Amino acid sequence: MGIFRFISEGLGRLWRVANFWRISPIEGVRTGSPLAGGLMFLFLLFFVIGVVLVTLGFDLGQVDAWLEGQYGWMDFVGKIALRIWLGFMLLACVALVWSLLFERKTRGTPGWLGTIAIILGCLMVSYCSAVNIFAPLD
Repeated sequence: MGIFRFISEGLGRLWRVANFWRISPIEGVRTGSPLAGGLMFLFLLFFVIGVVLVTLGFDLGQVDAWLEGQYGWMDFVGKIALRIWLGFMLLACVALVWSLLFERKTRGTPGWLGTIAIILGCLMVSYCSAVNIFAPLD
């Protein structure tokens, strides 16, 4: 069994356990709701990561201090990766609208009402993507 299969099966088992129990680790979330299942999954995931780190001999306080020291470049890389992802979404929306408007002769093209609905959805996604791409990095 490869390492990726081991990781994916482990995550799948955590997901199934979390969605079976669905007990919220924080107050204010209804027990049994999908949100409680997602929060339980995150709790179990970080619990397993913490157990593995402690088993390997790491001190969680030192790991926290190291992560806090890496904040600057991790934040920058995350912001750039998000903007690249939003750029791909913007390009996909433009390509979808272009193909809907200028490739109408192909079979399986939606009617005009469906086309207008898709274009409006693409406009909303494109607007949000463009606004966040060109927002300052603060």
